[in-house]
Amino acid sequence: MMKKLTFLFFLISSFFYSQHTEEEIKNIIFDMDFSTAGPKEIQKIDSLIKVCKQNSYNDCVAFGYVKISMIYDKMNDINKSFYYINKIESLINSDTDFEIIFYLHMQKSFLYRKLGEMVTSFKQLDEIKDETMKSNNAYFIYLLNRQYADRYIETNKELSLKYNKIAYRFSKIYRENKGNRYRIDKNRLGNSYKTSAYLGGAYIDLNKLDSARIYIEEAIQNEKKVDDITLKYITSLFAGRYFKEVKNVEQAQHYLWTAKNIAKNNLKSENYQIAVGDLLYDLYESTGQKDSVGYYSNWLVEVEDVNHKQNQALNDTLDKQNELENTNIKKKTKGLFFILSVSVVTCILFIFLFLYYYKKHKSKNLDKIDIPHQLPVQESIFKEVIQLAKENNPEFMTRFNEYCPRFSGELLKVSPLKISEIRFCAYIYLNFSTKEIADYTFISVRTVQTKKYHIRKKLNIPGDMDIYVWFSRLLK
Repeated sequence: MMKKLTFLFFLISSFFYSQHTEEEIKNIIFDMDFSTAGPKEIQKIDSLIKVCKQNSYNDCVAFGYVKISMIYDKMNDINKSFYYINKIESLINSDTDFEIIFYLHMQKSFLYRKLGEMVTSFKQLDEIKDETMKSNNAYFIYLLNRQYADRYIETNKELSLKYNKIAYRFSKIYRENKGNRYRIDKNRLGNSYKTSAYLGGAYIDLNKLDSARIYIEEAIQNEKKVDDITLKYITSLFAGRYFKEVKNVEQAQHYLWTAKNIAKNNLKSENYQIAVGDLLYDLYESTGQKDSVGYYSNWLVEVEDVNHKQNQALNDTLDKQNELENTNIKKKTKGLFFILSVSVVTCILFIFLFLYYYKKHKSKNLDKIDIPHQLPVQESIFKEVIQLAKENNPEFMTRFNEYCPRFSGELLKVSPLKISEIRFCAYIYLNFSTKEIADYTFISVRTVQTKKYHIRKKLNIPGDMDIYVWFSRLLK
């Protein structure tokens, strides 16, 4: 009976959501309240993903997996969170929207940080830094700088403060939304308000309590503007921390208890519980309340023990996965070595037979002069153009325009592209792969993917058409 009801629900939701565009379904997924999300929300996102698959909305499918990964992370199930990360990565291609790539790297950074793999965690941020700044998206820039602030919170508090200030500035730009550039929704709005509390915390780290007070008071006022449980937790945590520093035990206790209750009831991730548990432990130790000290000491041990077991299980899974991948690589390497060996032997045999045949018949052709074959002019230019492209030579476009004199004109009929964009299109027309373009032009693969995405939009290339096929038909 339950299966029938589930199937009926899926049919109804499929009909309803099939009337929506990909962007509308993505917004429905994003608007789900993250702070209270759990199994029911995951089930709903799964039904939306099925609709996206039916309509070939690949970015929408990937975005749904991002949200599910985030929910499992919040529920402290890192294994499941990584499982959905792997599903997202299998969908990434040259046409994937940068928003998906951005959230994928951010989520991987969060997960690796929880596992204590800090180098790997921040490598994820470095890989999207250039594209994020170029995007000029205030919300993305705010999120990225917030993570960089956390990167230096232990090693360089002044640098951490600097990144928190940048994050604070761009979060305000997002909220001001001049020219209506951004979509303002509850989740993003709640996230953007967190910067006041984080900036207050950065000043507490540097013992600049007067500056900290300004931003903590601002955070308390901002928390009332949006009904967001995670924002309330962050605000309460840093407010409690500030009042603990200024020896206001009553206020510190009030805000830290609020944060503790939210962490236990809504935010199951151990990071939230450990952060507030540590502060309460310190607060009661400073006031000599031994019973409370003992309680929070035991509570922290229990939380960390559960966390250790989960991380150990996940690390074992990742080790097995890496071992399997290494085994597969070795097998492939052996196979390639065998193929290469056979190829070398075949080539040597072919050369031997050719030389034998050549010597045998040489005397018959002494009276003939073999005039070297000259390449047609067009083929000669083509080879030169390819070489100039590989060298990223400034003369590349000059020779390319000689090879394809109509190319630039036909592109400009479709859209007013910049010279740099026409040059990039020329590389695609010459059938260079994403990796080859990245290597020859000294940019990252992600940058090439982002450029391809923008070219698609400008030239209005259909989503179901391969960009290389479109360019191959341009001059026909």
